Amino acid sequence: MRTAVHGILLLLWLFSAGVHAFHAETNTLQRQLNGRQTLPLVYYQISPQQITLDDLLSDPVYHHSFSLLPSTKRLIFNESEAVWLFARLRNSNTRTLQAILEYDFPLADKIEIYQVDRHNQDITLLSRTGNDYPFSERALPYRSFAVNINLAPAEETDIFIKIQDAAVIPSELLIWDVESFTATKQQQAMLDGLLQGFLLLLALYNLILLQQSKAKYYLYYAGFFVSFALVIAILNGMAFKLLWPGYPEINQAILYIAAGFNLLCLNMFVRYAVRTISGFWWHLCHYISTAIALALLFSPLFTSGQSRLFLLLFAASWVLSNNLLLAIRLSLRGQEKAKSFIWACVFTFISALLITLNQAGYLHANFDWSFILFSLVLLCLALTSFNLHKFQIQTVLPESDNTELAHYRDIFNNAVEGMFTTTLDGALLNANQALLDILGYNSLPELKQAIAGTGMSRFYADPSERQHMLKQLELGSKKNFEIQGLRGDNSAFWALMSVRLCASNAQKTAFVHGSVIDITEQKLAYEQLAYLANHDTLTSLYNRYYFEQQLQSLCDQSGSDKGCVMYIDVDQFKLINNSCSHCAGDTLLKQLSDVLKRTVHHNGPLARLDSDEFGVLLAGKNANEAFSLAYRMLDAIREMRFIWQDSVYTISICIGIAEIQQDDSIADSVLKKADAACDIAKQKGHNRIQLFDANDLDTQHHQAEVQWVKQLSRAVQEDRFVLFQQAIKALRPQDNGLHYELLLRLRAEDDSLVTPGSFLNSAERYGLMPQIDRWVIKHYFRWLQQQPKHLSQLYLCNINLSGSSLLDPTFKQDTQLLFEQYQIPFDRICFEITESVAIINLQSTLAFIEHFRAKGCRFALDDFGSGFSSYSYLKQFPADFVKIDGHFVRDLLDDHYDKAIVKSIHEVARAMGMQTVAEFVETDEILSMLQMMGIDYVQGYCIARPKPLSALLNE
Repeated sequence: MRTAVHGILLLLWLFSAGVHAFHAETNTLQRQLNGRQTLPLVYYQISPQQITLDDLLSDPVYHHSFSLLPSTKRLIFNESEAVWLFARLRNSNTRTLQAILEYDFPLADKIEIYQVDRHNQDITLLSRTGNDYPFSERALPYRSFAVNINLAPAEETDIFIKIQDAAVIPSELLIWDVESFTATKQQQAMLDGLLQGFLLLLALYNLILLQQSKAKYYLYYAGFFVSFALVIAILNGMAFKLLWPGYPEINQAILYIAAGFNLLCLNMFVRYAVRTISGFWWHLCHYISTAIALALLFSPLFTSGQSRLFLLLFAASWVLSNNLLLAIRLSLRGQEKAKSFIWACVFTFISALLITLNQAGYLHANFDWSFILFSLVLLCLALTSFNLHKFQIQTVLPESDNTELAHYRDIFNNAVEGMFTTTLDGALLNANQALLDILGYNSLPELKQAIAGTGMSRFYADPSERQHMLKQLELGSKKNFEIQGLRGDNSAFWALMSVRLCASNAQKTAFVHGSVIDITEQKLAYEQLAYLANHDTLTSLYNRYYFEQQLQSLCDQSGSDKGCVMYIDVDQFKLINNSCSHCAGDTLLKQLSDVLKRTVHHNGPLARLDSDEFGVLLAGKNANEAFSLAYRMLDAIREMRFIWQDSVYTISICIGIAEIQQDDSIADSVLKKADAACDIAKQKGHNRIQLFDANDLDTQHHQAEVQWVKQLSRAVQEDRFVLFQQAIKALRPQDNGLHYELLLRLRAEDDSLVTPGSFLNSAERYGLMPQIDRWVIKHYFRWLQQQPKHLSQLYLCNINLSGSSLLDPTFKQDTQLLFEQYQIPFDRICFEITESVAIINLQSTLAFIEHFRAKGCRFALDDFGSGFSSYSYLKQFPADFVKIDGHFVRDLLDDHYDKAIVKSIHEVARAMGMQTVAEFVETDEILSMLQMMGIDYVQGYCIARPKPLSALLNE
């Protein structure tokens, strides 16, 4: 029964609460804001922290719990509770109101600001921030919590602010116009910076005194100033914004650590300054103060929230009371010097507490109030320092040694680096001879007269750099700068300047002391090195390193339209470079670079990638745009004529294009694709363009050749080639010994043997044949040296040579050295040279033949009859054998034309004193026919199949 009655009463109460709606008075904004305005009508309530705005608006119990908040009230609540502030705003102006709403309490853990449209039932979250959130999540980047408010004419809106913090909460809400808010915050930041700089300057000053006097209390006083500066920076939000904006969890912890260290340093400072005139109770109070300060210092390790706040308030009260009682005691005892010193400490601590409250937002934050507090701190600190100099319990500073001072003066005047001392406004106080030499003056009076109206700003290429230097010195007492200056004759120079800010002992005014080192030569050398690091010295284009760096940057980007790479190869460069001169080749590259530079223009960076290879990087462009530019480049190169001495050359290029795909992450792989496309274009002719397509047959064939090249290169290094031989039989009876042709096989990864038809074309195209020919000769000669019996039975061994080997300028000399190294008789070796190779490389072939034929080697003209002018060139080659092309021999019995050609070759060769060798002899019938025709030697499967070279040892 009782439960039912209670339920009925609750329903009646809820019903009555819904009937009588909560009525809040409106803050009417009647005109455009000019500066700031305090909202007079602010309501509040304290609720559990889990209550949300939806709960407030939907539950009449909470909705009707708001009470009008006096402007002087300060709210204290537990960390499990939240304070809700509510204000209703109405724009009575005829124009839209653009303003900033500010809640100036930097220590709040969590702040949520909502705007509610009661008519449309819309709720907008303007900001969710606080010290528990990263600084970047604030709606406006200031130490206080501010949001933009826009009100249309006659618009009315509700503002709800939820505050969570276990502390004393200020109740003041401010409304600003945007310009005044920005200007005030900038002014506030300047004042904060000035205060921070002054505190750090005092810390440096005490460290200097520590260095001079070795008095330990100066160290504690310096620690007091540094920790006090950190406390102020945390309280006003500067530290959170600048030092750890992404780590809100450490902000409150460091506050208590800095405050504990501050109180500890102050306690130790006073303790060591007056320790000789205090007694037992003072020592006891000192130990208690030290223990409390240490507890506050380490409080983040064992407590949190409200307990830490109470500990902070108790520690500050205890230290203040302790020093106040000490001051009263010393005053009653009549110790004037000690009394004035300790009272100065008390006033310093009181002023520090006041400015701490101001920075934390508990006092009105207008400029006059802050200026008064700042002046009070300066006065108290100056009073403390003055009384500390008068009241010296420990040993006073030792007198300066005149000899030592003279020594330091001599160092100043004769230093190799320029040294100077100026006032903050730039007036020169002193300078040494090195600085005069740097600036171009003969004497100090001459220098002072030259800058009488301008100050030292005269020597800055940019006078604003000096103002920047002074601002930096406010943040730290010593800085290093690299500046560009002007000498007395206005010539520019570069200097490394080190400056520090310090206070004059006599006038108590700050001055700047610095040194200057002339680094003009080093700077110019560095700039030259930096240029050379990214540019080609011949063409002044970008080099490969810079190109690959830019390409890698594109590869690292996300998205599908990264761009394209163009790879350009000059067709005639090697011809001109070898036939004319290297100077001609360099001139060609310079002219070609100018043409390409004009064509590419601003489409992308143009770089020289190799001797005659260029690259263009087209960021954000597709293949169609790359083709358009490529065709313009071809047209420009077609019109180009390279003139060297009396010759005119037509230049052509080939261009490979590769698109940077979404999965391309390595610049080198993209560059290889463009290079491969360029190679395919060169194979198709001159002035060709090829787009890399992994599914294209030409691309797949090229990729296969590239794989062969890699495998062949490893085979040369790892000795994975195998020597085979095929016997050559004489058709005329003779007993001269073994006669065979040396053949080559490649041992694959699976130990299978690959015939040369699969890889020789790739090796020839990519210039690997000279290495392979050297490998064959070296390993065969070594094998012969190890088999003296076989060497004695050998009549002749035929070794094939490629055309690229004959063009190699060192191949002839290397072959000669191999003969001498392994002591192989020259007359046992016959080099085979293909007819087509001999015709193309006529001069180099004849030089090689003449050299080794004179030594005793013999030569065979291989695949004779396959060329168009075989007979006309035959008489030019001093060959010993003519090997008839196997295409004529294979169909000898069925084709009377082939029979006539074979007979003709044999007759011409005999007329010139050469012997003939028929290849591809595969049947006994062909062998009989060749014997009837008078052919000297035969070779083919009918005679013997190819066998490993080592098989000869078993025969």
